[in-house]
Amino acid sequence: MKLTRSQKEQLVTKVTKQLESSKSVLLVNFTGLRVKEERELKKKLGESAKRGSADSGQGIVFEVIKNTLFKIALAKAKISLDEALLDQPIALIWSADDEVMPAKITVGFTKEVEKLQIVGGIIDKEFVDVQTIKQLAALPGREELYAKLVGALNAPMYRLVNALQGNLRSLVYILKQYQEQRA
Repeated sequence: MKLTRSQKEQLVTKVTKQLESSKSVLLVNFTGLRVKEERELKKKLGESAKRGSADSGQGIVFEVIKNTLFKIALAKAKISLDEALLDQPIALIWSADDEVMPAKITVGFTKEVEKLQIVGGIIDKEFVDVQTIKQLAALPGREELYAKLVGALNAPMYRLVNALQGNLRSLVYILKQYQEQRA
C-alpha cells in the first residue's frame, strides 16, 4: 500500500516523537523473518509490556518503517548514526518505559530465530552497538531489581526480629528450668 505525502509526514512526526520520548530503540534486520515469527515476536513484546508497568500505556512497540522516512525522523530528532546501517530492511522496537526488557526479549528471540539480527540501538539519543545491547539484555529486569531491593531492605529487620525472638525463647527456657528446680 502506497502512502500519501500527508501520511508519510504523519508517520515521520510520530516516529520523531517516539525517538525523543523512548528510553530505548532497537534496530533489527528482519530479512527472511516469516510472518508467523514476526507475530510471535510482537506477542512476546506485548506480553512483557502487560506484565511491566502500565504508567505510560505505551508498552513495547515493533514497527517496520521505510529507511528514507526513518532517516528524516532521525534528523528531526537530532540523532546521528551510520548511514550504512540503513542499507538494509530495518524494524524498530521501542519502549517508553523500560530500557532492559526490549533488549532481553529481542536477544532471546534472536537465539530462537536466527534470521532476526540486531543491528544496533539508540539509548538516551545515542547510538549503541550490538555488543552494548547484549550487555543490556544481560542485566536483571526492573521487577527483579525491585525484589532484590526489598530483600536487602527487609534483611536487617528480619535478623533483628529473629535475635529478639531468640532472647525471648532463652528467657522462657531459663524460667521453665528454674520452675522445675523449685518444684
